[in-house]
Amino acid sequence: MPTAPRAEILSIGSEILLGEIVDTNAVFLAGELARLGVMLLGVHAVPDQRAAISAAFGAARSRAELVLATGGLGPTHDDLTRESLADALGEALHSEPGLEAQLRRRMSGHMPAMNLRQARLVPSAQAIDNPIGSAPGWWVDRDARVTVLMPGVPSEMRRMWSDQVVPRLRVRFALAALHSRSLKTYGIGESAAAEKLGDLLTMSDPDAGIYARDDGVHVRFSTRGDPAALQPLVARACALLGDEVYGTDDETLPQLALAALARHGVRTLATHESGTDGALLAILSAERLSDGAARFVGGGLNVTPSVDADALLHLDLIPEEGHGRSRVKIFLEGAAAFAEREVRIHGSGPQRMRRAAFAALDQLRRALR
Repeated sequence: MPTAPRAEILSIGSEILLGEIVDTNAVFLAGELARLGVMLLGVHAVPDQRAAISAAFGAARSRAELVLATGGLGPTHDDLTRESLADALGEALHSEPGLEAQLRRRMSGHMPAMNLRQARLVPSAQAIDNPIGSAPGWWVDRDARVTVLMPGVPSEMRRMWSDQVVPRLRVRFALAALHSRSLKTYGIGESAAAEKLGDLLTMSDPDAGIYARDDGVHVRFSTRGDPAALQPLVARACALLGDEVYGTDDETLPQLALAALARHGVRTLATHESGTDGALLAILSAERLSDGAARFVGGGLNVTPSVDADALLHLDLIPEEGHGRSRVKIFLEGAAAFAEREVRIHGSGPQRMRRAAFAALDQLRRALR
C-alpha cells in the first residue's frame, strides 16, 4: 500500500481573495489531514479564472500526492473548477447520463439548462455523491496522484469529506494517525518559554511546537509513532515551566478558574468589568458548564450586575499611552475573596481586551490553587 501522501489544499473563489468570506473550509481540512497523518504542504486561494485554477492544479499536483479543492462546482458561468482540472489533466469533459438523471430527480421539476454543467466528468474522474446539494464532487486517481473536488458550501463539503472522501483515502493510502499532547501556560512569553524548554523544542520525533495565543503560550508535542512517548515530554515540560502551566490538552483557563472557585465553596460567579467591551463576559458565557465548577451567572459593563452570586470578580483595563502595554487590575469579593492584584499585558484593540480577560482568570486560578 502506498505511504501517507503529502497534500495541498486549493480554496477556489474570488470571494476569498476579496475578503468577502472567511475560508473555514481550509481550516477544517487542515485539522482533518493532521489527524489522518497527512503532511499538508500548503493552502492556496485561487480566483475564479480558468487559467489560474488550471495552473494551480498543475503546480499542486507536481508537489503533492493528494490535492483537495473546494469551491467552483456550482452551475453558473464563474464556477470553473471542473473545466480547469480538465485542462490541467489534458482530458475532455463529457456528460454523464447517470449524473444528469440524478440531478433531475433531485430538483424534482424544471431544471435550468446551466445545471447540466454539474453532470459532466472527465474520463479519469469518479463522481462523489452530494446528498445535501446539487454539486457532485470528483475523485481523480491518475499519475500516482489523487485530486478531490468538493463543494465550497461548508456543510456540503464536510458531509462529503467525512462520509465519502475519508473512507476512500483510508483505502488508497497508508494513513498513520497523528497523536498530540499539549500544555498551556499563562504569564510567560513565547521566547522565555522556549528558552526554558531548550532541547525539547528541537526534536524531530516527537515533533514539538510553541504558539502564542490570547489565552497564553501553548506547547504541543506530536508523533505518528507510539503515543506513549508523549507523556514523559509533557511531564518534563510541566516541570520546566512550573507554575506558569495552567492545564493540558482540552483544558481551558475559564474552566480551571471556575473549578478553583468551586473547590473553595463558590457555587456562582458574577463579573464587573470596565475598559474591555465585555471580553470577560463573552469568554465566560461561551464556556461549557462542567461538573465540579462554579456557575457563571452574568456580568456588568461599568456597572455592578444585578444578579445574586457567591463571588464577584472585578476587572479594570487601563491603557498606558506610549508603551504598547496596559495595566489590568483584578480583585475578587465575596466567598474565597482575594485582594486587588495588578498585571501588565501587551497588545491593542480587541486582542488587548481578550488578554485582559484571560489575565483576570489566570490571577483567579493562581490565587485559589
